[in-house]
Amino acid sequence: MDEIKNKITDYQYNFLKKMEQYIDEKLIFFGSVTRVDFIKNKSDIDIAILSDNVDATLKKLQNFLHIKNSKIRKSIQKFHNYSDNLIYGYKFNYDDEVNNLYLEILINNEKDKNVINEFIKDNNNIPFYITFILYILKIMYYYLNILSYDTFRSIKHYLMGLYFGDSKLQPLLTIKHK
Repeated sequence: MDEIKNKITDYQYNFLKKMEQYIDEKLIFFGSVTRVDFIKNKSDIDIAILSDNVDATLKKLQNFLHIKNSKIRKSIQKFHNYSDNLIYGYKFNYDDEVNNLYLEILINNEKDKNVINEFIKDNNNIPFYITFILYILKIMYYYLNILSYDTFRSIKHYLMGLYFGDSKLQPLLTIKHK
């Protein structure tokens, strides 16, 4: 957690620290919060959690964050450059607009850690020119309000798709959790 401490507010840091202690699993940060294109109080914080008991970890997170089952999506994904296996997990967002805390959380089985960690490493180390363009896009969206949310997301996904390939960004399938 210390690697992102200076990028987030004290409230956000303390909240994430409490969440990590409550679920008793390490929070693995990736995406813009680990790069220079993160914008404090605007960008979401991407978190991966690897657990040997995914269902128990999910229940703890639901309890801590007060997340309903309807907000959770089961994810089936294939990371072509890292493995031929399907990776099963869960994905959901948590938004606390009062404290400008926006989380995107992925939960996967510990047995898939090598594949997930390789993807995270690549995601955290995208080429500078993509990071620079993402930062400009975020300024245009968050501060200048000259891009709609859909346009912003579309361009962002296009850029990331250039680097990763479209199939590595989106899950093959997401379904609502019961």
